[in-house]
Amino acid sequence: MNSILPFNNLPVNYSPALSSPKLNPNRPYNISMNAVDTVQKIEKTVDPEIVPAKMLLSLLKCGLSDDAKIDENLFQGRTKEDWIRLNNLAIDNAVAPTVYNGLQKNPNIKVPDEVVANLKQAKDYAIKYHGLQEKLLGEFSVFTKSKGIDTVQMKGIGFSMNYPDPTARFGGDLDVFNFKHGTDPADTRNNMSFTTDKLATEAGMEVALDHGPKHSEIRYKGMPIENHRNFLNVEVGPLHKKMNNYLLKHINPIQEILPNGTKILIPSKEFNNVFISFHAMQHFVGSGINFHHLADWAVQIKKHGLIVPEEAKGTKFEEFMYAFTNLANKYLGTNVKVPENKKLEDEIFDKMLHPDKHKELNVPEPKSKNPVSMVVYKYRKIAANTKRTNTYWGTNKTVAQACLESFVQHLKNPKTFIRVFTKLK
Repeated sequence: MNSILPFNNLPVNYSPALSSPKLNPNRPYNISMNAVDTVQKIEKTVDPEIVPAKMLLSLLKCGLSDDAKIDENLFQGRTKEDWIRLNNLAIDNAVAPTVYNGLQKNPNIKVPDEVVANLKQAKDYAIKYHGLQEKLLGEFSVFTKSKGIDTVQMKGIGFSMNYPDPTARFGGDLDVFNFKHGTDPADTRNNMSFTTDKLATEAGMEVALDHGPKHSEIRYKGMPIENHRNFLNVEVGPLHKKMNNYLLKHINPIQEILPNGTKILIPSKEFNNVFISFHAMQHFVGSGINFHHLADWAVQIKKHGLIVPEEAKGTKFEEFMYAFTNLANKYLGTNVKVPENKKLEDEIFDKMLHPDKHKELNVPEPKSKNPVSMVVYKYRKIAANTKRTNTYWGTNKTVAQACLESFVQHLKNPKTFIRVFTKLK
């Protein structure tokens, strides 16, 4: 028997706790289907996910463009299992609402009723959640403005306005950058990140400072807001610092009006050109990249084209921008001519298609949870991450240096030391 992934299996990054009675505050957002058993592992010479992934990407392309057409032959004779795999990929990659839009544009395709119902459920919720984010972001921006601070919202709901159907672009948290009103945001002296943390705490919001040097996390009425000090993980190496400085220089906030009329500030297209792709590369090298990131990139380059900044020329980041662009060209209907790097393109696609294969850098979890085993496990993770970072970012860091940097970060946040001995993450 095969089954749809349950609505409560959505990745944690896309399921923040909610606080609106209209959206059931007793549980996080989860996309699920009424039980039909689990998809069984089937031994095949051909990867069983390839065809469903191509089906998904074809529908995603249609959902992202009014003039995109699908190859109907790709959908002929497909089994219920193929459609279930497509559904589960759409959920895992947080693109189900846009895939549903693609289906609506192709009524001749025969789809199992439960798959259509599940994708529609995702679409309906995405609309409500988009509205909730707009409401809470608007309130938070009014709060900071009352304190003489301007809030710029990055990626997420602000960027969704580049989509043909903004409410179909599902986002998890809200990423923001705060600076002193009436000043130049590129001047680091005007960065109001730490001040915003203090003001939020005084206002009764929950503020977590143990998320690393890049940002804190503010919970506003249950909505997670990443309050950025930096845009990138500048501690990784010189490239990150260089591109972070580029982003600061080119943030140039402009006004955007969201679907329900809320006015917010968003960064420039030059900022997004780097931020969207660099963010995706960070996920590729680190925790995991998916079709959601590729969809954002396709939307960005289709609307604004691709300009590689001088700061990125000759770097691993430039190589990634080209590879990611070619994947968007191949699967999502963009047409931006760039050099090919099939090896890197295949590696990116494989990680999007098979995240479990790359999970936690293939470092097995310890059988025992005693402190010594946990420390050894953390050391192996740092070693694996250092190797991957050196390979893909072009850094030249030793494991000892990486361990020292981790130790320093724990010193800055002493409460996190206990996690080294007790938590896997």
